[in-house]
Amino acid sequence: MPPDPKLSVTDARILAALQRDGRLSYAEIGAAVGMSGPSAHERVKKLEARGIITGYMAAVDPASVGLGVLAFMSVTQAPGTIADDLATDFAAIPEVEACHRIAGQGDYLLKIWASSTGDLERVVRIVQDTRHVWRTETDVVFSTPFERRPLPIRATEKPLRTDPPREG
Repeated sequence: MPPDPKLSVTDARILAALQRDGRLSYAEIGAAVGMSGPSAHERVKKLEARGIITGYMAAVDPASVGLGVLAFMSVTQAPGTIADDLATDFAAIPEVEACHRIAGQGDYLLKIWASSTGDLERVVRIVQDTRHVWRTETDVVFSTPFERRPLPIRATEKPLRTDPPREG
């Protein structure tokens, strides 16, 4: 069952705060959105139960752990093969951080981390040797001005009026 897409203004503000810093305490979240810590805790748990918040993780600097080369690879599947054939194979390659099914020239877009260009060449060969891979094209990233931006979440429910309307 897909999550309920309706988000209150408060839920949208909680999500924005958690995207900026997933380690905020419930008291800090509550202070940021104008509610108590226990109320913020209850709202966060409901967002998790609805599948809107899917997890928490540490953001790791790739270069600090020896992964200084980032590349994106477009993969075209062999004609006549089933669309989902390759995702499981790509998931088995540790250097592939993300795999997206795409429309356009290719069928998949892979985000690959490697320790060096030589290491990237090794990973490219692994992908190219994967069953049903017909063609690949690899783009190496020179720099990343930004990524991991918070999603632009907007409330989908109008806020409840809490103050009386002004007269005249």
